[in-house]
Amino acid sequence: MNAWTTAGGLLALVLGLTVNPPADAGDPGVPVLIYHQIVTDGTKPGETVISLDRFREQMDYLAANGYTAISVGELVDYMRGKSRVPAKSVVITFDDGWKSVLNAVPVLERHGFKASFWIITRKGIGWSNMEWSDVRALDAHPLFEVGSHTASHPWDPADNLVTWVDGKVPGRGVRDAIAELQGSRADLAEQLGRPVDVLAWPCGWHNAELDRIARNAGYRAALTIEEGLNHRGDDPMRIRRAFIDGACGMPEFEAALRTGAYQVCQREDTPSKGSSPYTYR
Repeated sequence: MNAWTTAGGLLALVLGLTVNPPADAGDPGVPVLIYHQIVTDGTKPGETVISLDRFREQMDYLAANGYTAISVGELVDYMRGKSRVPAKSVVITFDDGWKSVLNAVPVLERHGFKASFWIITRKGIGWSNMEWSDVRALDAHPLFEVGSHTASHPWDPADNLVTWVDGKVPGRGVRDAIAELQGSRADLAEQLGRPVDVLAWPCGWHNAELDRIARNAGYRAALTIEEGLNHRGDDPMRIRRAFIDGACGMPEFEAALRTGAYQVCQREDTPSKGSSPYTYR
C-alpha cells in the first residue's frame, strides 16, 4: 500500500472524488511512434516516408527485445490510472490514412502488434489514401483501431486549426474548428458503426482552446507531436509522440524508444526539423 492509497486515495473516497494515482516509481514511460507512408517503390525515405524493409527491421527489433504493442485505448486507461501495462510497452500509430500503410499489416500481424490508424475523413479518402472499405477492414481487425485525424487536416503553418481559433485567418474561426472535429466523428461513426472518441491533431498542433473544443465534441483523448514518454497520471488530452524518420537507422530508432523524442537524420537535401511542415511555432 503506497502513500497515495493511504492518504490521497482515502481522502478521495471520503469526498467522493476521482483522483488518478501518480506515476509509478519505476514507470519507464510508454513511447508512441508516428509513421505515415510505408513504401516499397523506392520513394526517398524521410520524416513521413519509411521503406517496408526498414519498418520490418524495426518491428523485428521490438519483438526480439520483449516489447508489447498496446492500443491507444489501453494507453489512455493506463494514463488515467485505471489499469497497468507491460513494462516494455509501445504504441504504434499511422497518420493520414495513406494506402501504403496496408503494407505494414502483415508485419504487424506476424508479431501480434496492435496499431492505430488516423483517418482524414473528407479529404483523405481515395486515390493515394485508403478507401472506406480499407478503413472498415482495419477497424474490424482484432489488432487494430481507427481514430479521427479531422475532416480535412488543415496543415499550412499560417492556415490551420490553431490560427483559426486564434482569429488569424479571415473567414475562419472557432465554428470551423468545431466542424472539423464534429464532422470527423460523425463520418467515422457512420462508416464504422461505432463512436470514435480519440483524435490525432493535424501536424500535432493544438492549444488550450482546441483542447476545450475537442472535449466538448466528445473526444476523451488526443495525440500531439509533443516529445517524450507517457506516464501514469499524465493528461490523455496531450499524449506525446515521436516521429520515426525513415532515413534513420536502428541506433536512432532505439533512441526514440528510450526518450520518446524525434531523431532527425539529416541528409544534404533533407530539410531540417525546423523547416518541417510538422514544426509549428
